[in-house]
Amino acid sequence: MGKINIYIVEDEPLIAEDIAANVEDLGYHVSGIADNALDAIADLAATPPDIVLLDINLEGDIDGVALAWRISEKLKIPFIFITSHADKATIERVKATNPAGFIVKPFDERDLRSNIEIALFRYANAISAAMPFEKNDHSADEEFVISDSIFVKDKGRLVKVPFATILYAEAYDNYTNLFTDTKKYLVGTTLKSVEEKLNSPEFLRVHRSFLINVNKVSSLEEGYVHVEQNAIPVGKTHKEELMARIRTL
Repeated sequence: MGKINIYIVEDEPLIAEDIAANVEDLGYHVSGIADNALDAIADLAATPPDIVLLDINLEGDIDGVALAWRISEKLKIPFIFITSHADKATIERVKATNPAGFIVKPFDERDLRSNIEIALFRYANAISAAMPFEKNDHSADEEFVISDSIFVKDKGRLVKVPFATILYAEAYDNYTNLFTDTKKYLVGTTLKSVEEKLNSPEFLRVHRSFLINVNKVSSLEEGYVHVEQNAIPVGKTHKEELMARIRTL
């Protein structure tokens, strides 16, 4: 699958460029930028993105909140407000639009990434909850295991992820980022739950926040194990088990 497409609505050119740069740095794709609501509506209807980053104060008759209503009711695209206004009146006004996130300027990459990924995850869950998947004893889980693969919710679908393609998993608050050869998935369960469901000898917890695929290890150094090009920290309590799983000369 390709990159996540993100559309930006911001009437300050320098701020719009800064947001776009941050979006690209995080590995997403900027599908378009508009400085007013009318242009945004036309673009979004023609080529819907995966998510919209939306300023509240826009020039023209339609401000960001009014645009948010149209996006929500007509286009069904998740949107995140990015604004310098966080007063009570503004927050009360935007709550009714049911935004997927709310970021206050100035923001950092962590704020942007967490809002985008959680928004996409919740939107995917909302779609897949309405899909007629067959129920079983694990129907409440965020993914289910079949043989040597795990099925992960991604943008409203259950996507098959073979164990052999998984590099590592990293705890992300109460979520988990699952990294594969080609893609990263945000999983709505804890790392402990992911570890239990993978339940395969090739996966090993090496740190309280990291689970690795031992078959993907390329090298080791003091305090770290390299999974292909990724340096993963190794906790002291996990080092002995890791070394027991790796053949050395």
